[in-house]
Amino acid sequence: MKNKIKVSLLTASALCAMSSAQAFNNGDIINFKPSEFGCLDPTYTYPACNYGSVVKSGSYFAMDTDGDGVFRENERVALSPGSDGGIVIGALQPATSHSLCPNGTETSPVDAPWCFFGNSGSHQVTGTPVTDNGDGTLDFSGWGVTWNGIANIPMGSVVSNATLTCSSAPCTVSDTYEINLTSSVPVNDPSNFGGVGYTLHLESNGPAIPTATISIVVDGGTTQECTSTGGSSIHMSSTTTVPGNDSVSSIDWIVDGVNVASGADINTFIALGSHNVTASVTTTNGLTGIEDVAVIVRDTTAPVITAAFTDKKTGNVITEAANSEKVKLQAEATDICDSSPIVSASIGAPVEDGQTIKIDAEKGKIKLHTSKLTLTATGVDASGNAAVNDVSLFITD
Repeated sequence: MKNKIKVSLLTASALCAMSSAQAFNNGDIINFKPSEFGCLDPTYTYPACNYGSVVKSGSYFAMDTDGDGVFRENERVALSPGSDGGIVIGALQPATSHSLCPNGTETSPVDAPWCFFGNSGSHQVTGTPVTDNGDGTLDFSGWGVTWNGIANIPMGSVVSNATLTCSSAPCTVSDTYEINLTSSVPVNDPSNFGGVGYTLHLESNGPAIPTATISIVVDGGTTQECTSTGGSSIHMSSTTTVPGNDSVSSIDWIVDGVNVASGADINTFIALGSHNVTASVTTTNGLTGIEDVAVIVRDTTAPVITAAFTDKKTGNVITEAANSEKVKLQAEATDICDSSPIVSASIGAPVEDGQTIKIDAEKGKIKLHTSKLTLTATGVDASGNAAVNDVSLFITD
């Protein structure tokens, strides 16, 4: 015959000591510290225990399995937060269990699955979410346990008080706290633990502050090459996490303090240089999360230089010309990022020692006897990238 456990938790009226102020709002996460272990024989130091280990502090639940009315250290079961990080105010958090101890197939949002009497179990919230009544109490009427494949052992069917001891009074969401619930398994529960005493002890692992987070993914990385005049069009996307009962209301994108777009992902023009990109998420319940990244658009590509001698009449590129023939010079630079790179050009020719050249200052003409002219064109963009191109024109008689 299967052992079936009835774990009845209370309609936990979690009382904030001397407080009537509302402590928790929808979306708040009642997180808790994992169990901390010690040796059953206190003369030994954990983990080097001689007679076994027990839960000494932190969070745990216990069953009065010997029926003596005392929850002893060796009756405690270790607890640690589940996939939701703890109890989410205003949310349903169903779990699953099975026979034999946990094997990784369980669903366990409130607490990580534990093994009790050889079978897996988890706490859960079904039917009615845990909520703040606004008078310093928490409604745990939907609190339950799934164990050994039993869908739900309705712990909230036994009404008891749970004390919530806060680090200040009145309680606020920023406090650290302890929650202590004392109840028993419903008498007619199919777990075969009906009437057995139950206690829950949760110690907060820091303030129960709800969280919403957002992260930014920049396609191509946060440092990119300039791909058009003055910068690049960059695609960025976001990943968000919010409490289980909440949802994303809006996502805004800000570049250097200016709101540029909204939505889960964007395409936006980022100018040459380093820029601060911020994505912020706001949830339906008013939570916010923010992420900043530095996006750098750089220009490391030199201009493309065109240097050529061209026929004065046809405009065609030429590589040789007859003596006394008139030719035009072409020296241009184009750049992906800079629309107006600086271009300079010079003409050179092979000469001999003592050679004489004729210069006409008024008409800007130079008469030079040579077999070849070399045109050197240089282009420099706004980022300092430079390129040089040399072409030659051979002179024929």
